[in-house]
Amino acid sequence: MDKPLHVRITGGTCGRALYVGPAGEVYVARRYEIYRSDDWGGTWRLDCVVPGRGWKPLVATSRLGARLLRYDIAAFQVLGDGSRIAVARDGLYRAEPGVLRMSRVFRITRGSRPLNLAVDGSRVLFGEYGNLEAYEVFLYISEDGGKTFNVGYRFPKGDIRHIHNVLVDPHHDGYWVLVGDYERHPGIASLSKDMQTLEWLNRGSQRHRAVAALIEPDCLIYGTDSDCQQNAIVRIDKRSGQVHDLREVEGCSLYATTFGEVRVISTGVVPNLAGNSNECSLYASRDGAHWEGLLVHKKDRHHAKYFQLGTIVLPYAYHTQPRGMYSGQAIQHMDDRVSFLELS
Repeated sequence: MDKPLHVRITGGTCGRALYVGPAGEVYVARRYEIYRSDDWGGTWRLDCVVPGRGWKPLVATSRLGARLLRYDIAAFQVLGDGSRIAVARDGLYRAEPGVLRMSRVFRITRGSRPLNLAVDGSRVLFGEYGNLEAYEVFLYISEDGGKTFNVGYRFPKGDIRHIHNVLVDPHHDGYWVLVGDYERHPGIASLSKDMQTLEWLNRGSQRHRAVAALIEPDCLIYGTDSDCQQNAIVRIDKRSGQVHDLREVEGCSLYATTFGEVRVISTGVVPNLAGNSNECSLYASRDGAHWEGLLVHKKDRHHAKYFQLGTIVLPYAYHTQPRGMYSGQAIQHMDDRVSFLELS
């Protein structure tokens, strides 16, 4: 087993952790304003803004108002040409390099906003989210860097409830699609690059219910996202679909990323899970097999249904060094706060 990991907090700021780029550039969101730092939080500049509409920006000036309205950036990616794309409450927004004001490129008309974005060169992909089992569920794809979107794949009516994530596999030519939530619905499927062939790796169990995953050469590693069973960090084999529990964890998992070669998974507080704790944690591993808890935070006193699930938010991260950041959502002393960290 590897030597224990150590974490050192190196600074902080207000906002939500969004993105760590290959050169160490970091992006955080403060409501619908997105800021960038090129010196790990030493200095900041306003990078882009999702325009607010109507009365909601006024309510969202209060942090509890913003939490009630879900008035924040759910996902954010930077494309190779410097274009930025963000998921806000009512749709997807995009800005060309150097442009401050983002423009809406996709309007959400059913369900709720997608949880994640995938970038594959000039391709941008995301899946529909919400209670959509009475409909076909669409996976959308853009071939022009997020300027326009079309349906890339259709799940038949009743087949799934919604899509949690689309993941680019750097080891193989294709994508992984994570879907939820109950009975036969949850599952993990491989999707070909041409969007023509989808094959289920495994499905129909809460152990196959994932929102984010780490893509290894031979497996996927993720924290389960169950609100009705004991959660765990698990490994699923890419060939056989067999699932192995690596360690039990106290809550559901919505985020997974890498800080350099260190793999990181966070958990959240599940209010209605019997015996669930009031804590959420940050777990890390050097080899993907042995996981240890690094940080623990407690849910704050505000109602989870109305004022958000308590969780540790992780960014998309592409930096090669073992450093990164996280932020808190609805947790004590860390709500809407970013901490920078180094792992050794």
